[in-house]
Amino acid sequence: MKSNINDNLALRLAVASKAISDIELKQFVALLVGQCGEPLSEKKLRSLSPKALREMFQASSVTVERSQVNQLHAILSSEQISPMEAPELPEQTLLNGPKVRLAVSSNNLERIDGHFGSCLRFLVYEVSAQGFQLVDVRPVIENLSGDARTSYLIELIGDCQLLATLSIGGPAAARVSRADILPLKQLTPQASRSILERLQTVMDCPPRWLAKLLDKQQEPEYV
Repeated sequence: MKSNINDNLALRLAVASKAISDIELKQFVALLVGQCGEPLSEKKLRSLSPKALREMFQASSVTVERSQVNQLHAILSSEQISPMEAPELPEQTLLNGPKVRLAVSSNNLERIDGHFGSCLRFLVYEVSAQGFQLVDVRPVIENLSGDARTSYLIELIGDCQLLATLSIGGPAAARVSRADILPLKQLTPQASRSILERLQTVMDCPPRWLAKLLDKQQEPEYV
């Protein structure tokens, strides 16, 4: 099997194994082979869901916490092989005019690269026609599951009107929407700046869905 592991895959496995403190790299790789089959590949690792990882450990003698599984999933599914670092808050400036808050489910720096239910943190941005800025970094630290976890995550971003995420389940998306937060699912991992710039360009004359979030009154359209 060693001959089938390239340098990038070996590095990803080494970084990921550090998320689980009570396991050796050799045992960790053996569990992944049992779950994914041989040969291991980065594509197979990216396809593993947090649920699949939890079930993998439950079937073994290794006890892990949900926070560890989420960290592991972030490393295995990330495009970049690096420690999952949080960004630093910049010096804050006053943005004039109507503003909206966007929460980003993130694992590494200022990127939209996390899943709603398993991301390591939420980045909160403030956006106006004048510009945008990162205003808060909120780690996901609660060891909760099911409805309780969804409630906690919604409360964590309760002051936001928008959510940018790689994926979110149907029931969770419905609950987020009922909390007056609009989920914006992204197809691929990307820098937060990409969606922030798009939002900024429409803040002067927002589309109807955004005007509603900004509590603006808009005349109904007639055809």
